[in-house]
Amino acid sequence: MKVYKNFHIAGLEYYDALFVIKNIQAGDKLKLVVEKNNIYDENAVEIYYKGYKLGYVPRSANYSISQTLKNGWNIYETFAQRVDKKNLKIDVAIFIKKRKQ
Repeated sequence: MKVYKNFHIAGLEYYDALFVIKNIQAGDKLKLVVEKNNIYDENAVEIYYKGYKLGYVPRSANYSISQTLKNGWNIYETFAQRVDKKNLKIDVAIFIKKRKQ
C-alpha cells in the first residue's frame, strides 16, 4: 500500500499520550474521529490509540480526511509510523484501504 498522508500528531502533549506512549510501537493501529464541535477548526480530526486521545491530525493535512469521514466513508487505515518516546513525538501514516472485489 502507498502512504496517502504522513505527519506528526499535533497537540500530543495536551492529551493522553503521556500516559500511553510507553505502550505504542511503530505499526500499531490508530483511529481517526471527526471532532464535531471544535471552535478552532471545523475540520478537526482526533487521533486515538485504544480509546486514548493522542491529539489531532495537523490542520495542514486534515481537510480531505475530515470531509471523507464526515461523508461516512471509512476508507483509511491509520498506523503509528515512528514513536519517539524520549521527545514525545509520534509520526502517523495513513493509507487508503484496498477496495474489496
